[in-house]
Amino acid sequence: MSSPPAGARLRPPRRWGAVCALTLLWLLAAIPVLLFALHQRDPELAVRVALGIETWSTRAGLMAAGGALLAALLYPPFPAWLRRFAARTRTSWSVDRAPLLRALRELQHLETAQRHYEVARLAWIRGDLSLVGPHIARAVELDPQMARGQYQLGLYLLRIGALPPAHAAFAAAERLDPGHAFGAALLHAARTADLLGKHDLALELFARHAARHGTSPRSDHWHGEALLAAGQTDAARRAFENAARDPKSRLSAEENWFRALARVRARRLGGRS
Repeated sequence: MSSPPAGARLRPPRRWGAVCALTLLWLLAAIPVLLFALHQRDPELAVRVALGIETWSTRAGLMAAGGALLAALLYPPFPAWLRRFAARTRTSWSVDRAPLLRALRELQHLETAQRHYEVARLAWIRGDLSLVGPHIARAVELDPQMARGQYQLGLYLLRIGALPPAHAAFAAAERLDPGHAFGAALLHAARTADLLGKHDLALELFARHAARHGTSPRSDHWHGEALLAAGQTDAARRAFENAARDPKSRLSAEENWFRALARVRARRLGGRS
């Protein structure tokens, strides 16, 4: 695979969900401080403001609950989306930043592909795409034979919408280490092929992934979309039904999201969900 820095320089998307959540938390944390400062100057006004905040908080909570209920009625996958959003936010906020800072310090002493990859991997977990891009691109530039580097590069490029180099990176990871990431490299190669309009290739790769690694709500849903794009409606409906079936156990937030999407797709195609 050729060097990928051009694709990696694409500007990462803003994390508006996390920004809004952080802003809300900051405002909530500032309320007690503001009320205390106000109490020092005018205790009666501070009481009135506190009562007003309580009233509006109650109304806002009721409106949020009503909005969530309406969203769930109008868009059934909304609860699954909310769970996935909460899981991603919790992961990015709860991961210790110390390993990432240590990896950055080690990189200053000696530049290697592995150290660039480690920085990119840790930054990816935290959702810091501004660090992921340049470091994973440099890791692959230094060692194009690093399968995990190619796979991480593919994930980054897919996230920012650079589909051709993302597909090439996933294909390289699978070529260098067949079955890499428990089949995820092959699955993402199939997905990006479908997004690029290479439906025959995508279907071939999805079939290969299913034969070697089995299926999941994510893989069945993506396979269904590829089949639908290829005009195979009946086969697509069956794939969505497979993705939507009861797993008999608790799914991860990501897999549950794809199961929820598949249920809607299966119903629209006249299938069971």
